[in-house]
Amino acid sequence: MGAAVIPPASPAASLVIIDDRPDLHVLMGRRLTTLRFAPGMIVFPGGAVEKEDFVAAEAASMTNVEVPGMAAEDAAANLYAALRETEEEAGVWVGGEAPIDAGRFPYIGHWVTPENSPRRFDTRFFLARFPGGDIRADRDEFQDLWWARPIEILKRVESGELSAITPTLSFLTSLTQYRNVDSAYAGTKRGIWRRFQRDSVYF
Repeated sequence: MGAAVIPPASPAASLVIIDDRPDLHVLMGRRLTTLRFAPGMIVFPGGAVEKEDFVAAEAASMTNVEVPGMAAEDAAANLYAALRETEEEAGVWVGGEAPIDAGRFPYIGHWVTPENSPRRFDTRFFLARFPGGDIRADRDEFQDLWWARPIEILKRVESGELSAITPTLSFLTSLTQYRNVDSAYAGTKRGIWRRFQRDSVYF
């Protein structure tokens, strides 16, 4: 018998969106149980990086995207994909007007789906401040979309009420270190996030 074929990991990007309500809350989605990847799991908005993301005017408008080990053009496409997917899945555009200031969306982590998964993603994560407005769950993706304190979500996972993949748990754990949005952003500059995030597999 030949060696098992390992499916390639498709590029993907995601936004960890936070807001003061009045203390720090994070936008959390629960995927439909009918989906092939991470069915029923809690995740942050995001999805695949498409070819069109590399030539989008919004991506071209970014001049200050920094993702370790990634060319500036590829980093811009990844961040734009995260913004686009968030609008599609949560009904809100958080990028603001062009030119997009990528400094408002610091890179916070990189995770890759393990080789034994039937569908694999190579995902970059960015932090985002919620600009306000109404959120609306894409019913083709999410059965639920809500705001909550990170520690409350972790407790629901621990109790078995919710299920989560490793990246989600890792970022939620990172967020418990902070009282508000400003302190979370300050943590990205001091390197605190990097103590929790590293190039790792999902599970």
